[in-house]
Amino acid sequence: MTNPDDKRQYPRLVLSVEDGFFGNFILPDKNNLMVSIVNISAGGANFSAPSKVQAQINEGDILLLKNIIGATRLAFLEDIKAEIRWIKELGGPDDISVGCSFHELFGPVLEQMIKFVDSERMVRGQYA
Repeated sequence: MTNPDDKRQYPRLVLSVEDGFFGNFILPDKNNLMVSIVNISAGGANFSAPSKVQAQINEGDILLLKNIIGATRLAFLEDIKAEIRWIKELGGPDDISVGCSFHELFGPVLEQMIKFVDSERMVRGQYA
């Protein structure tokens, strides 16, 4: 069985909504958006949000990831630019799934993200 992370540039941390990890994003209109992170890597993230958020975002929009709040709180040295790549409805009408890729993630901020993902993957036994 092949590991889907083998095709990725960076290992991905897989979470569930119940894990309680939230991303604090700034929308293009400068409003805050707090969403449940479903998976994340130094390359991008997938999050779940209430469907009403879909009126505020579009594919191609650039959001700014300010920090991650959960079992571990991670405030980034700089905001991370996240481009929305896709938006999908989940099983019901109440939630959407959003995929984004990170841009211009370099140096110490990249290292922060890699260490966060590695640490959380280790805690969750996600290294095979």
